[in-house]
Amino acid sequence: MERYVVKRALTQAHRQPLVPASQQSQRQARPAPAAPSAVLQPSSLASTTLSTATLGTGPSRSAPASGPLRCPSYSSARCAPSVVPSAPGRDPRLGLDRRPWHTVHLSVGSSRTLTTSTNRSSKAPFQFLTSYAFAGKPRHPEDDLQQQQQQQQQQQQQQQQQQQQQQQQQQQQRGGGSNSQDGSSPAPSPKEAAKIGFPADSDVGRWRDALLKGGDAGEDALLCTDMGAAGDKAIGVADGVGGWTESGIDPSLFSQSLMYYASKKAELSSADPETALGGAGVAPKAILSEAFDKVLDEPLVVAGSATACLVTLDAASGILRSANLGDSGFIVLRQGKGKQGLLYASPPQQLGFNTPLQLAKLPIEMRQEGSISNLPKDAATWECKLQHGDLVIVGTDGLFDNVDARVEIPQFARFIKERHHAKYVARQPDGSAKKDSLEEDQEFVEVLATNLVEYARICQNSQTKQSPFEREAARYGIHFPGGKVDDVALVCCLVIEG
Repeated sequence: MERYVVKRALTQAHRQPLVPASQQSQRQARPAPAAPSAVLQPSSLASTTLSTATLGTGPSRSAPASGPLRCPSYSSARCAPSVVPSAPGRDPRLGLDRRPWHTVHLSVGSSRTLTTSTNRSSKAPFQFLTSYAFAGKPRHPEDDLQQQQQQQQQQQQQQQQQQQQQQQQQQQQRGGGSNSQDGSSPAPSPKEAAKIGFPADSDVGRWRDALLKGGDAGEDALLCTDMGAAGDKAIGVADGVGGWTESGIDPSLFSQSLMYYASKKAELSSADPETALGGAGVAPKAILSEAFDKVLDEPLVVAGSATACLVTLDAASGILRSANLGDSGFIVLRQGKGKQGLLYASPPQQLGFNTPLQLAKLPIEMRQEGSISNLPKDAATWECKLQHGDLVIVGTDGLFDNVDARVEIPQFARFIKERHHAKYVARQPDGSAKKDSLEEDQEFVEVLATNLVEYARICQNSQTKQSPFEREAARYGIHFPGGKVDDVALVCCLVIEG
């Protein structure tokens, strides 16, 4: 298993779930205690590692369940400083003078890149090449020890419950009655339920495992699926609010189920809300709304909340439609003709520092007058006409809190594109790119997704690179140097016209 050696203590800020307004107080992001020079054990996806020795081979067409991913890694210590040379390096509010990439040299956690099937129908004017990548945040050894202790306690509790059941059954056979109404074991408490997660044989569990191929996105979830109309795509992410763990709630249950139900709705719908499939088209906000209703009825989701960003891509018209709630989001990069660079970046929606708008399923005791909650109708919507070469990137705040969407990501994408093109051409027998093939474009999307997650993880582990999260904290008078360790999930999509 790959191990991460971090030279500095990591810091982590947990976002807060929505609670009644009467209980709201000013929150500050405080570094979580961590031992310096810690050796971090990554999540289960760490069995899949990225190898920089494969720069000349290109990525494989599918991601294996285990073993090294054969995907070029350009997010190395040598490459990172040259990627974003013009990013802002000084914030007058902080009184600091340092370049954003300074000492970004720590080892990065492994990520996994998966590619969806690409619809290359000649009938559709637009085609969308997609790839997604993710990496759960590494766990501290103390967290692993605590988890083992919790598992042992859970096993002891289960043994005690089994013994109680046997005693109750014996009492019933003797006519002594039972202390419980049906002799069954009591329902698990929320803290016990938080350790269970979605069973592998449940609908959500099967969908999750098929999507992630055995990997773990932590509290993040994503979707990348074909819609009902030929060529249409739906991509999106959801980020479970980590503050629920303090109440014994697994944040990933809400985010995974939200993306699962959104995916199922999108597969039966068209990206055009008005015409296609006899009126079966639906806007992203409507998809999000129906998925949220399903989550409210999901018995395995006791409580929780998540930010969400959903984007639909219309293959007939090239129109992008979006619905975004919270601090997950998306950007559109224009790489074709005309003006190049950042076309749009969705603004984050927040109630305060590190407290984004979020869809929530609240326990009964929190459903009181004055409680704060958001609905899908509160999501910000935006749409635009895409053109050939446009690049759409949807991601959770683990990406955008650590990598500047307006400066770093556009330059990073340009760097990866140039680097990968040179490697791709060098692999061809005649030394030239294939003009009539989408192979290079598809590989570029895969390589970009992987390297962007890698770069975000590098930035998270830096104490000296000025992150967007640090600048936002400074606006609230909070000192939070460096990056914020978090899960990362993103979906990249390259637009092909004609």
